Amino acid sequence: MATIDVAIPTMTGEEMVALTKKHTLFEWSAQAKVDPIPVARAKGIYFWTPEGKRYIDFNSQLMSVNIGHGDPRVVEAIARQAAVLAYANPFMATEPRARLGAKLASITPGDIDTFFFTNGGAEANENAVKIARQFTGRHKILARYRSYHGGTAGSMTLTGDPRRWACEPGIPGVIRVFDPYHGIERGWDTTQQALQDH
Repeated sequence: MATIDVAIPTMTGEEMVALTKKHTLFEWSAQAKVDPIPVARAKGIYFWTPEGKRYIDFNSQLMSVNIGHGDPRVVEAIARQAAVLAYANPFMATEPRARLGAKLASITPGDIDTFFFTNGGAEANENAVKIARQFTGRHKILARYRSYHGGTAGSMTLTGDPRRWACEPGIPGVIRVFDPYHGIERGWDTTQQALQDH
């Protein structure tokens, strides 16, 4: 295994923020109000600014780094794969794709044994809507009022977050439903109760 050189940031946090605010748009944000945290590096549950201020990453970088930053096993696996094949078109078959499909088939319930891999959550939700509509022939999609499904056009329509309002009307056929769970003391609504509320 080759040694990996780690790039050391040469900008200050203030420089990073200034250039980023000048040249990029931030998702889900009023641009004049954006106040990003400059990030220079991360390890385990922490990330640091270029000046060395440490933060706990409670979001796990939007839930994508649940085992922590810089885990040597993950870094090594990424480096190994990049050395063999860094990218393959979606219409190609690769050993990791074949093994993942077989593994998922072995652990999913019933006769589920075919999977559609996407690049991220919003794209997965967009494709779930398309597949459901094509398979059932029905058009309506139920989405919870308090939910988040992504930042693409269709997934934003599904999202119950008020930040979607600026992008409405969105895709047609989305029906909002209340959360059927009301906490540990009140529990769940029955199916009948949930349907009566809509």
